[in-house]
Amino acid sequence: MKYILSTIILCVSFTLKAQDSKPTEAINGKYHLMDAEGASQGKTTKIKFFEFGELNGKEVLAIAACEKCMPAIYTYKPEESKEINRLVFFNSAGLYVIQYDNESFVMIMPNPNGEDWLDFMFSNFYSKNSTKAEQMTQEKIKAFIENL
Repeated sequence: MKYILSTIILCVSFTLKAQDSKPTEAINGKYHLMDAEGASQGKTTKIKFFEFGELNGKEVLAIAACEKCMPAIYTYKPEESKEINRLVFFNSAGLYVIQYDNESFVMIMPNPNGEDWLDFMFSNFYSKNSTKAEQMTQEKIKAFIENL
């Protein structure tokens, strides 16, 4: 019994560590939002769809408000990901998507005039787990970024 439990724990830890170091299709899916965001036709949504893949030879994360909506594209940043041991994606609008845990991400837009990363122009939390999304707060996001 000890051998079986040890093997399961070892396999899970390797899987979790592997996801932290390189993005995979395990990211793909429906995510619940802490705060509602804009969607098509002037509506808002508390659901987004994430899909990891390749576009023009770059690893990217596409995030859309609906399955048929035009996604925002975020480029995988391997150096930054390695530095903080979490997946990091960035887009040209200045938004960062940072892995929070194996089923959640934080999105932030640091204030370009701010002196540190805790001065956000925008932040939100996305999780496959709706309870986590409901329980997240702006204070918890700031604490997470500060700990990085």
